[in-house]
Amino acid sequence: MTRRLLRVVLAEFGVEEGASVALGRALRDDGVEVVYAGRLDTVEQLVRTAEQEDPDILGVVRGESEPEGVAETLPGVLLFAVGNGPSGFENAFESLEEAANWVSGVRSHTVETPSDRVR
Repeated sequence: MTRRLLRVVLAEFGVEEGASVALGRALRDDGVEVVYAGRLDTVEQLVRTAEQEDPDILGVVRGESEPEGVAETLPGVLLFAVGNGPSGFENAFESLEEAANWVSGVRSHTVETPSDRVR
């Protein structure tokens, strides 16, 4: 069975709960399936949530702390982080808008996902 929508799991790591809600709404409005995981406090919680939800992309809105070791534990899942400061994630953004634009770009290049917007 081929999934028609890009599936993104959003989690907060080291920030207040609800920090990724605006990003989730923007992605949902762009036709992306969003699973809001809320605030997770450990890397193990991030990994377990990703394993259970089977996302195409895992997005982490982070504060001061960086969830280390996630990329190695979840091969085959695209990762991105949003937050200030240096990040160990290959795809790191300072704003929610930059992250939403990146995810939309990934979505537009997936073969199975037709565009649902007419401009």
